Amino acid sequence: MKLKDLKTNAQNPRYLTEADFQKLLNKLLTFPRLLEKNKITFDSEQGNTILGGNMRFKALNYICDTYTRESIFDAVKTAQNSLNVDNADLMEESVTVFTQMIEKRSLPENWVQDAKGLSEEEKNAFVIIDNVSDGDWDFDVLANGWDIELSEWGLVDWSNDTEQQNEQDYSDKNNEYGEDDFNDLAILKLEFTLEDYELVKSELLKHGQTPEDAIFKLLNLKPNE
Repeated sequence: MKLKDLKTNAQNPRYLTEADFQKLLNKLLTFPRLLEKNKITFDSEQGNTILGGNMRFKALNYICDTYTRESIFDAVKTAQNSLNVDNADLMEESVTVFTQMIEKRSLPENWVQDAKGLSEEEKNAFVIIDNVSDGDWDFDVLANGWDIELSEWGLVDWSNDTEQQNEQDYSDKNNEYGEDDFNDLAILKLEFTLEDYELVKSELLKHGQTPEDAIFKLLNLKPNE
């Protein structure tokens, strides 16, 4: 399917930071076959508007606009290195499929699917479900049973980039601030090593079903109190 025939959803409720977009790009370049299993879903009844996969579509367009058949090998190699992957077969497959995509500016038919036939309510539900991440990660299992770089896969953000984290800087002591300059809710940010994080999490889970629930109980507070 031609890339130009698909249209991004202006009402898509999800967005990616530049850093998160790069992580997604690396995963697509390294594992293109997974796009067969996690298809871009579009609505032919609404001008081929994408219901699921807007960010993947953006990344695939970026690949076509940025790389050539001569440079795609280096791009895939860099992506594999970022994810701690060293697989010659995957490299060959990725280079082949993305070279074809770049030259034709089209997606393989098994990367896309039409939501035609769903009701409007079902289509709206699909958009939300596709963007929801239910559950929490068990970082002890990930750390001990998975040979992956957690930050590069987007599972843990160790960034200290305050601009990226959208934190307000109140460090200028020469400025005066009124009550209206501050939000009613405050954010307390704690930084741990992965080992310390697991220890803190396990201790908190002795007091509640989630770390947040445990903190509220320990402080005798109610959520949103």
